Amino acid sequence: MKSLTKIIGIILGILGLSSKATSVKKAKIRQIDRKVKQVKDAKKAVNAKMKKVKKAQKKSSAPKKRKKIKDAESFLKDFAKK
Repeated sequence: MKSLTKIIGIILGILGLSSKATSVKKAKIRQIDRKVKQVKDAKKAVNAKMKKVKKAQKKSSAPKKRKKIKDAESFLKDFAKK
């Protein structure tokens, strides 16, 4: 009977179905999942910062159109209105 359980244990160990093997595999998977979560959070934060910076760049880089001045009188009238 003992030899049968040893043989079954060896077979399960080879297949990777023993409790020790599965616990080690699960621990490695948890570590990888934690790292993936950290990377996703960092990526999200960087994307948010980039979005803010690009928005600020668009605001500051928009060229202002200026009216062509034909004569001094019309310029002074428009300037006085403002």
